[in-house]
Formats: sequence, structure tokens, C-alpha cells
Amino acid sequence: MISIDTADSDYLLGVSLAILSGILFQSGALLQKKVVNEIPKRERDTRFMRTLLKRPLWISGFLIEFGAGATTFMFAQSLIGPALVPGLVASGLIVLAIGSVKLNGEILNRSEYLGIALMILGILFLGLSELGISSETVREALKISDTVLRITVFSMSLLALWAITHSLALKRTRRKGMIMAFSNGFPFSLSNFWVSPLLAVIFVVLGGDGTSTQVSLFVMASIILVSTNAIGVRQTQEAFKIAQASNVMPVQQIAVQITPIPVYFYVFSLTPPTSLAGVYIIAGALLIVVSGFLLGRRRAALEIIY
Repeated sequence: MISIDTADSDYLLGVSLAILSGILFQSGALLQKKVVNEIPKRERDTRFMRTLLKRPLWISGFLIEFGAGATTFMFAQSLIGPALVPGLVASGLIVLAIGSVKLNGEILNRSEYLGIALMILGILFLGLSELGISSETVREALKISDTVLRITVFSMSLLALWAITHSLALKRTRRKGMIMAFSNGFPFSLSNFWVSPLLAVIFVVLGGDGTSTQVSLFVMASIILVSTNAIGVRQTQEAFKIAQASNVMPVQQIAVQITPIPVYFYVFSLTPPTSLAGVYIIAGALLIVVSGFLLGRRRAALEIIY
């Protein structure tokens, strides 16, 4: 009989939960997009979010994405860390591609199908790099002041990139939806990253044994998770108004998939686990960038009207 040790069991469970999380995220997004499509244009301009919040189907999509999806995401991240999970989560793009056509009647051309395929392949390469970060590694790293400084620099950099790209999206008329989708990847990247510091200190803090640094990290992580996801949800719905979900969601993944690389090498100062890791990382990143270009080329009819 073949035995599986605890580490292997945790790794397999983490991988399975990350893939399930991706399916839930994209399924929820498909339902939200369906509701956005049904809203008359006059209500999109004046009371957009208020209208969405009155639709049971949109609320169901939201709960699937940010309730069930976020829960499985956090469990996966607690098992295999913040560098590997985002890549595995993006396996849900397969569900997105099928659902966008079947549920929402979207049309994908050949280059867009190729873009989704390249995104999935790029994600596979990032997964093969084995850039896993254990919860123990995160907890130990948070005890080092230099790590806290690097976390601050990294977080502020993502915030600045979001502000710049979001401002550009508001000013542009051509490919507005795609620029907004790309911009939206940064708050979700920030949210994904701060799940690990939160998980590392939450039980200590809630148990009343946390240090002042741990309490500060807990408060900061909680604020960032709530605010970034609120921004992300709103901005995704805005992009849905003028672009297909099958374009918006993969383009949003560009930042989400690339940012775990600096998390691994810069924030936590880790070395590649294998000699081939660097090759997989470079190949994966290049494929994701090319995929984003292919998926972001379309100027949708809705965008022209908007």
C-alpha cells in the first residue's frame, strides 16, 4: 500500500481547494455578468450598484464568488501559501470560457480562445515552479523588521499601480473596459497577498496573546481585505458594463498571476526550490502577458456606445 505523508496530503488538499476556489470565483462572476447585461442602460448610469444589490441572482453570484470562493481560497492559502494559489485558482478560466458562451451568449474569436489557452498554460508553468510558501515561513518572516518594511513597499507599489491604471481607464474611451479590467487586478492582488499575514496572526491575536506588531498586522490586513475587495467588486461590475466577462476576467488575471513572483523573491526573500523553477517562471510570465494582449485587443460594441 502506498502511504502519503502529512505534507503531501496537505499539498494535495491545498491544490484541490485552490482549483475549487477558481471554479467558484468564475461561476459567481458569470452570474453577476448575466445580471449586468439585463440592466437597462439608463439604470447603469444613475443607480447601477443599487440596482444590482436588488437582484437575487447577482447576490447569489456575489456569495458564490466572495463567500464560498474566498473561503476555499483562504484554506488553500493556509496550506500551500500565497505564491502558488493564485495560479491554481485561475484554472477556473476554463469554466469562464464555457459559461460565457453558454450562459451569457458571448462570442470569442480564435485569438481570444488562444489567449485563454495561453493564460492557462502560463498558469500551469507558474504552478510547476513550485513557489509554495508555508504558513510557518510566513509567521517566521513576519518577526523580521525588514520583511515588514518590504511588505509595506510592495503594498504601496500595488496601490500606486492601481491608482495610475484606474485613472487612465477613466480618461480613455478606446478599450476602456480592458484597461479597467487590467487595473482591477491590482486590488485583488493586494487582497490575495494580505490573506497570508492575516492567517499567520489571526488566532494569536484573537486568543489575546498577540504582540503590538501582530495586532497591527491583523488590523491592517482586515482593513486591506475589506477595502480592496469592495473596490474590486465595484470596478469589475463597471468593466462588465462595456466588455465581455470572457475578456474582463482573464485580463484581470495578468496582475494577479504576475505579482506572486515578487512576493516570493522580494517580500519573503526566498530562493527557487528547483533548478528549473526560473525557466518555468519566465515562460509562465511571458505566456500570461501575451495572453493579456490577445484578450485585450477587442474593442467591444458596447464600449463604442458607452
